[in-house]
This record gives sequence, C-alpha cells and structure tokens, in this order.
Amino acid sequence: MTTLGNKQIVILLAAVCLTQEPECSRFHYEEKLLEKVIRSEIKMEAFGDSLKVETNLMDVQMQKITELTKKVENQQQEIESLKYVKSSGLYTRWGRRSCPGNTELVYEGFAGGGHYKHTGASSNYICLPKDPIFERDGRRATNVNKVYGAEYETNSATFHSSLHDEDVPCAVCRVVGRSVVMIPARNACYSGWQTEYSGYLMSEYHNHAGNKELVCMDGNPEKAEGSDAGDQNGALFYFALAFCGSLKCPPYSENKALTCVVCSK
Repeated sequence: MTTLGNKQIVILLAAVCLTQEPECSRFHYEEKLLEKVIRSEIKMEAFGDSLKVETNLMDVQMQKITELTKKVENQQQEIESLKYVKSSGLYTRWGRRSCPGNTELVYEGFAGGGHYKHTGASSNYICLPKDPIFERDGRRATNVNKVYGAEYETNSATFHSSLHDEDVPCAVCRVVGRSVVMIPARNACYSGWQTEYSGYLMSEYHNHAGNKELVCMDGNPEKAEGSDAGDQNGALFYFALAFCGSLKCPPYSENKALTCVVCSK
C-alpha cells in the first residue's frame, strides 16, 4: 500500500512539471534573459542616437556662440579704436601763404569774394586755391554771382600802409586733435589755449554796398604771389575800429584797431 502511494506522488509531480514545463524550463529562462539584453541594447542604441543628435545641436549652438563672441570682440575693438580717433580743427590764415609752426597746410591760395560795389555780392571772403579745376566742357551762365580777388586797403592806416592795393594771400590750416576758435579784440589766447596766429580784424568798408564778414588778418601780412599792387579792387580788406555806444567804453576804446587771435585746444 505504501509503495503504491509513493508511485502516485511521483506520477503527480511529473504531471505538474510537464504541465508547467515552459516556466520551469532552463531554455525559457535564457530566452527571457536574452530578450532583456536585446531590449537593453535597443534602448542603449536609441539613447546613443539621441545623445548624438543633442551633441550635434550643442556643437551648432557653441559655434554660434563663438561667432557672436568674435563679433562682440570686434565691436569692442572698434569702440576702443574710436576713443583714440582725433578730431581736426580747420581755419583760414588770412594774409599769409603758410601755416604757423608744425600746423598742417591743407592748401594755399588767394583771398577773394564779391565786389565791394555790388549789392548782391557774397558776404564772406573765401580762400581760392592756386590750382583750380574746371569742368572740361567749360560750363557757364549769364546771370551769376561774381567772384573777385581781394586787396589790402591800408593807405589811411598808421601801419601796414606799404601793402595798400596788394593782393591778399591765404592759407587753410589743419590742427589735429584740437578745436579752433577766433577771438576778436584780443591778441592773446585765454589760459589753456594755444595761439595759432594773431593779428587785426578786417572787413569791407562800412559805406560800401557789398558787405563782408569780419576776419582775422595775420599781424604780419604779406602780399600774394604775383601781386602787382594794381588798384584793381574787387573784395577789399579794411581795418576794423571800435565805436562806443552800444559797445561799452571802457573796456573798449574808440578809433583803435581791433586785434584778434586764433586759438586751438
């Protein structure tokens, strides 16, 4: 009876094992393990591809950042260079053919302007260069503004009378890194300013139809190249005097030639 019972138990266990063989099989375990490994490899490949895409995007962004950084650096260099760009001051030295000291000569020429009798004459003097350039076709007009040379009118003065009727030269000068100002009624600059040249205020005669601006004539004037002292008129230079009234005296004095100075800083 006992032997028969043991046999029945063995048969029952075998039946159970045969029924659940897929779960109890060694091959089933290895299959599941291999499946997990394959799935992990697939995930790792997908992660690698995603990482590669992100890395490429980061490289692109880094390249853009590098380019922007270079642009910013270049702009900073331009800003720094602009700090050291020096401005220039220009002035006309009336009555001389050269510029003082080491000041750069832009060009020399002849003083000119409108005729002293013409009511429509230009109200300013201009410095005409010695080497004019005209259009090749010789353009011209009938109704025009006339430009003449300029002469000293100093025969009634107590100084520089020898220059009467001589043609007036001029020079356009450039100072680097400094501003320029003409100060009337002084022959010396204020503190902190450098003297370019000094002289006397001159302009057109007060009763002439063609008026002119007041300019600073050099205190040691010379005649223009080719001047012949001929009384040809045109634009004229007369000394300017102070007259009391609305101009207060003192500090000003009547019938004294007004000085001037051109200063830079």
